[in-house]
Amino acid sequence: MTADTQSIFTIGVYGSTEESFFGALVENEIDLFIDIRARRGLRGSQYKYANSSYLQAKLDELGICYAYLKELAPTKEIRALQWQADKEEQTRKRDRTGLSAAYVKEYKKQILKYGKRKAELKLEPYTVLERAKQLALYPTDKPLQRYVLFCVEQHADACHRSLVAARFKDKMGGSVKHLNVV
Repeated sequence: MTADTQSIFTIGVYGSTEESFFGALVENEIDLFIDIRARRGLRGSQYKYANSSYLQAKLDELGICYAYLKELAPTKEIRALQWQADKEEQTRKRDRTGLSAAYVKEYKKQILKYGKRKAELKLEPYTVLERAKQLALYPTDKPLQRYVLFCVEQHADACHRSLVAARFKDKMGGSVKHLNVV
């Protein structure tokens, strides 16, 4: 499959069960799992399957390659913009259905590098995807057809993964599907 016909998926963990989470990855024939969280662990036992070691072992068992791209995670300062908006709107993180304009603006500027004039400073999805494949030891003889961008929020519109997916689609084509697992 060419980059123009790649399928870009996103998935969050909140609201899922271990069975529904991994079931969605298998059902959608995901080749590469790209973890874009700032921290690769969650507190408590409810989502232990999303903690790094467990997650990587289970993905390996399922034949899905794993890469961690912390450079796509929002910085603490960017996250603070969303926390402030949530506080002002009296919205709990898990109840959020969208991202604040300030968060989106700064994430695009600082992480996705919108508006950078120098080509070497721009975030290029092709380069990012190649880096993910290298980190995951993705087989060089296997075309990448379906990959998933992962963070914790249940709703894609309330998570930076939707911004990354949109950027990838804009630059590389293909389709975006947000997996809602419950």
